[in-house]
Amino acid sequence: MTRSVLIVGGGSAGWMTAAALARATRGRVSVRVLEDPDQVEDTGVLGPFEATLPSLNGFNASLGLNEATLIARANATYRLGTMFRSWTRRDHDYIHPFSEFGGTLDGVPFHHHWLRLKAAGMAPPLEAFAVAAVAGRAGRFSLPSDDPRSVTSTMGYGLHLPVADYVAVVNEVAVAAGVERIAGRFVDIERRADGEGLKAVIAGDGRRFEADLFIDATGQKGDLISRLDAGRVDYSHWLPADCISGALGPVEGLGPLTEAKALRGGWSWKAALGNGVGTMRVSASAFEASGAQPQIRFRNGRRTQAWVGNCVAIGLSATTLEPLEASGLHLVQSGVSKLLGLFPSDGAMTSAAAEYNRLIAAEADRLRDFMILHYRANARKGEPLWDAVRNTAPPDELAHKIRMFSSRGRVSLYDEETFEDSSWIAVFMGQNVNPRRYHPIVDQTPIADLAARLGRMQAVIGQAVEAMPTHAEMLTRYSREPTQTRPS
Repeated sequence: MTRSVLIVGGGSAGWMTAAALARATRGRVSVRVLEDPDQVEDTGVLGPFEATLPSLNGFNASLGLNEATLIARANATYRLGTMFRSWTRRDHDYIHPFSEFGGTLDGVPFHHHWLRLKAAGMAPPLEAFAVAAVAGRAGRFSLPSDDPRSVTSTMGYGLHLPVADYVAVVNEVAVAAGVERIAGRFVDIERRADGEGLKAVIAGDGRRFEADLFIDATGQKGDLISRLDAGRVDYSHWLPADCISGALGPVEGLGPLTEAKALRGGWSWKAALGNGVGTMRVSASAFEASGAQPQIRFRNGRRTQAWVGNCVAIGLSATTLEPLEASGLHLVQSGVSKLLGLFPSDGAMTSAAAEYNRLIAAEADRLRDFMILHYRANARKGEPLWDAVRNTAPPDELAHKIRMFSSRGRVSLYDEETFEDSSWIAVFMGQNVNPRRYHPIVDQTPIADLAARLGRMQAVIGQAVEAMPTHAEMLTRYSREPTQTRPS
């Protein structure tokens, strides 16, 4: 039976894993974290702040974290999606919202009905039918309704948060659940006699730590997993960005959207935090000279195996992806959830490792494809980076998705997709990958009737957004009152 777990590396990957394992096993498994006190960069994500996906909300709840308390203590704000500026051309923007577009009408996805109106010159912008997009542009926010009859039930939300503040809160949860922190710098491994995994890890002062299961939370270096002959699948052919610089500026207007703006040699990221505005610049050094700011270097890609023997890689140790679609903490949370689902009950880990590796690889490759779409479908002609990524042939799975959507407006999803149909539709249409035809069934409705139905839908969304408080008011109402629970 697996009785002890040693996590090498702290940061978001290490402490999220520690807290989740300790709470899930309820003291039946010893969980320790070997953390270098001199480590500066977080080993779970790239950059000093993070925008999260709605999936993290469930993870936080599983740790027993009250959302209002978390937002207040971690200097977080709410997030309804991302506004992409200048990704197609310099004067264009679109929103990838955490929201459905309209709803299925007559058994056909909503965007087909919208495409018919568009062909007739009668359609407002597609985002007018996504409540999260409308609210985001208006600077408004409310928690989604639990009533499926409410239009706000069709949206989700994430958070903007400084990573260090979030890790501090999760650290407290882990320690309260019995996790032991060991201050020390990892320097080496000791293999098992059969060569199939780890016997112990060695700290810089010579201390030796044994465990049944080891977690590699050392970041991009993958200090443990790389020494067990886990190779690497490189994504930089399609995703050439390789350096990040970040800063925290003065507090500005607290909007619920992350801004990702395309620049000549990369893109910039901007998000409102409770204690300021976080900004980052993500660049491809092959197309842009390095700036004076301190930079985090990285390379997009994943491990060929994220679980080898009795060692499991979590976060950047398993998959490194630029923060374009805010997948950093999601990949940590997802890796932890998969580990818990496959947690070994005895010494035999071969089948669990094989399934974990399959799931992690599939999830990473599908996220890779989603990010490549942003780069490939650009119209910034005459700029070396953007010309290069636009003219690079996509992976086969993404090429198929582009063909299917361009031809008939169909979203083809594979196993382990992080983003659902609505997200793909938002980016396809936002990047001007427009279907050549819509579903023929939508022609059965008279065009005037269809326009009226969509008009009523747009009006309902507009009224719902108008009734919402501003994002700043929402933060004051709930997030700065630590004892406040989520309203029903």
